[in-house]
Amino acid sequence: MESTLAEKPLLEVKDFSLSFRRYEKGLRETRLDVIRQLNMTIHIGEVVAVVGASGSGKSILANAILGILPENVLLDGSLKYRGETLTPKKQQQLRGKKISLIPQSVNALNPLMKTGKQVQSVILSGDRKLIQQTIFEKVGLPAETGNKYPFELSGGMARRVMAATAMVSGADLIIADEPTPGLDPKVLQETVDNLQQLALDGKGIMFITHDIDTALKFADRVVVFREGKTVEIANVEAFKGKGERLNHSYTKQLWNALPQNQFIKDFNVANVLPTPVVSPQKMLDVKGISFHYGKESHLFKDLDLTVAAGEIVGLHGYSGSGKSTMAQIIAGYLKSETGLVTVDGKSDLDSKIQPVQLIWQHPEKAINPRWRMKKVLAESGMSDSGLLEELNIRQEWLSRWPSELSGGELQRFCVARALNENTKYLIADEMTTMLDTITQAHLWKTILRLAAKRGIGVLAISHDYQLLKQVSNRIINFNEITNV
Repeated sequence: MESTLAEKPLLEVKDFSLSFRRYEKGLRETRLDVIRQLNMTIHIGEVVAVVGASGSGKSILANAILGILPENVLLDGSLKYRGETLTPKKQQQLRGKKISLIPQSVNALNPLMKTGKQVQSVILSGDRKLIQQTIFEKVGLPAETGNKYPFELSGGMARRVMAATAMVSGADLIIADEPTPGLDPKVLQETVDNLQQLALDGKGIMFITHDIDTALKFADRVVVFREGKTVEIANVEAFKGKGERLNHSYTKQLWNALPQNQFIKDFNVANVLPTPVVSPQKMLDVKGISFHYGKESHLFKDLDLTVAAGEIVGLHGYSGSGKSTMAQIIAGYLKSETGLVTVDGKSDLDSKIQPVQLIWQHPEKAINPRWRMKKVLAESGMSDSGLLEELNIRQEWLSRWPSELSGGELQRFCVARALNENTKYLIADEMTTMLDTITQAHLWKTILRLAAKRGIGVLAISHDYQLLKQVSNRIINFNEITNV
């Protein structure tokens, strides 16, 4: 998208730094630096992607612009909207009106209000219901979605509802904070097209993501974040080949760690895929399970699936097709209407030691917000300090609350918790959608190593076919086994 650079920027971030004041034992005050000396601009009609590792400060930047930070924050530098300093009073006036957020967490949706009403509540004029129905159709949501509560939606559908809310708000600056994780290629392209159209209509878009591949589909420039600092601002044309035109080594690493590029440098995945042990006594066997919500049609009927000990099975399918619901049934969180799930020939999975562990797509839904992270791990029996180190889980994170960690950092804890010594089968439901490419590759390296060493069977659910090709012994198309 072209912009008139001679005009004042829609958003200007200049020499901006952010830290949190913290108090440790003995009331000793410390500072946690999150963003340091950040500079960036967004003009009318321009899309600027902010990419980087999980926990690098991308979402905190969005909160700073909106003015929704806790009281213990310390700020330096300036934030300006159309040349005017964003004071707390000004932020309150603009928030939700001229500056709108598509939040990272699907928990931002009101669990007690139907999704149609939630979108209608931000529409300022006109036939609200008609506008809501039109925007749902535009983002690829079925007409009946407006009558559903958030818990009845898949993760991808919930994200589209949040995107629709921002799109009808009338805002001039839209901050999209990780709006695309867990979306299948078709829905992902629709979401990108909608955001791109907003830019063509004169909106400014800040697209916060760890997904370089998606950012390159429609961004004008890419701002690369690392540990709260901008390491490079690159044009999209620089992301070619092995990144020879990129300036910073970290940017090159992010680019080359994509599954369709080098993925795991100096690590031949094909040579370390575990060898499955095909035996009824060493198998996760799913026979004839069925499920539907309320009076709706079945998500799937008489579904059959097997995962052998030590086997990596990829499961590919579109958003909202029922993959996560199936995963929750296999792991024992939901009851199937029919059929049976057996683990190594046994169907009694009600014991305290669960051999099937699920890594949830949205980590914030799977972790008790009232427990510090050390207790979260202790509850699962995870005490392998070597594994925690391999997953890049820092010691200082153990004393933090879930709200003090990014989505990607929480996801690493979910992975660690699921890999306790009793785990025989692992269901990874979009396990790496919250993670940058480098961390994703590193995490899969760990999973493959442990699967080979301990004979763990893995069901890898993902919309990313390129990723599944890299890590799976075989791939199943979910649509072909649903029987609906």
